[in-house]
Amino acid sequence: MTLKVTKLALASRLIVLGVQLLANIIVPDHKPDVFRMPTPNYTTGSVPLLDKLVQYSLGGLRHWDGEYFLHIANYLYTYENTLAFYPLYPVVVRYVALACYSLRMPLSLYSLTFVVAVVLNVWLFCEAANMLYQLTQCVFNDLNKSWHAALVFCFNPASIFFSAIYSESLFAYASFMLMLECVKPKQEFKYLRICLSLTACLTCRSNGLVALGFPLYFFVRRLVLSCHPRRRRQIMKMSMAILIPLVILHTYYFYIYRLYCIPSKKLKHPQNIQDYASERKYLLSGKGPLESPWCQYTLPFPYSYVQSNYWDVGFLRYYQWKQFPNFMLALPMLVFMHWHCYNYLRQLITKIWPQAAAWRDVLKAQKALPFVLHGTFLTLVCALFVHIQVSTRLLASATPIFYWFAADYLPKPLALLSLRSKAGALFVWCILYGACGTVLFSNNFPWT
Repeated sequence: MTLKVTKLALASRLIVLGVQLLANIIVPDHKPDVFRMPTPNYTTGSVPLLDKLVQYSLGGLRHWDGEYFLHIANYLYTYENTLAFYPLYPVVVRYVALACYSLRMPLSLYSLTFVVAVVLNVWLFCEAANMLYQLTQCVFNDLNKSWHAALVFCFNPASIFFSAIYSESLFAYASFMLMLECVKPKQEFKYLRICLSLTACLTCRSNGLVALGFPLYFFVRRLVLSCHPRRRRQIMKMSMAILIPLVILHTYYFYIYRLYCIPSKKLKHPQNIQDYASERKYLLSGKGPLESPWCQYTLPFPYSYVQSNYWDVGFLRYYQWKQFPNFMLALPMLVFMHWHCYNYLRQLITKIWPQAAAWRDVLKAQKALPFVLHGTFLTLVCALFVHIQVSTRLLASATPIFYWFAADYLPKPLALLSLRSKAGALFVWCILYGACGTVLFSNNFPWT
């Protein structure tokens, strides 16, 4: 089944890559006034024709936030507005590209970085699909549901963002791996895997911090439901598995603090970086604490400041009439998630809990509960705080419950799928959003 899921995931990525190539050829690009990575000057040892071929065939995958990730992969955190993007994905891309470049490949480092970013996402997407399949099987022990969840994942409404130069594929892979390690039955926690996957979550996306709840919940659940003779030792191991990722995350924060808040940290930027900063009025790293207000905070974390200052992110700030089209784009995902989470929690409180002999029985039987609570929290955050149009891709990459709820609608033989049914509506939504999103995104039009 693992091979079958991998083939399905790879086929879905090849379809997305093919559609974006055709769309990029046929549809003229939109040219919004947004951030574009300054073009690097390093082309030593490259074959210009190959560089042009890379840009021509994959050019539709670098727009919007992809420009920021490419910039960080090439130059690291030179501009203050790039601090909204966590380091794991672009840094991995950077050093894999440098390793390939050292083998004297006939591409410029700029093009090689581009290729590595796309190939890495295709591989990670296939791995994430397998992780979701295994996670679903572990929680529900239902082969049909597991396959249907993987199927919806491969053709989810935010499909383009899992192939474009975004961190969605890496975050989904890290999140599903962490969740899988937490729910595996009848064996001790693999603390090293939990530590590694949690580190990946925390350093990949800001909402990865919420994933801390999974190892905490399932560890406490295991202690409550079983009498383990070595509780103290297990608590120490879990504490280290959580503490180490937090230390690594704060090491990144300290690195950023040194770049922007220590006056003695003088940096020499390439001329093209300086010119673009002057043109766009961006704050360069190495200017000292007086230039960055967040340096004066008691806890000098830049993320919330950058999101608020550069993107106007905050509680209900996006509730403006001019954003109505974006609300409409996000509406299907938000309604779907709100409705199903509400139904699950209502049934738990009104039917399952009162009939249970003890609260431990509820903990033992309801393995999906922490996933629903996690998904509910993220859905509320999307509805109230973030730019509403990112809701679809944020939820599609962060929580498995969207795929679990969606899988329940699909008939066991997919040949029985009717377009007039709820399953048919779900199918149309996924395909329509997947196709339109790929065409619009690859030509630099706004998309959810």
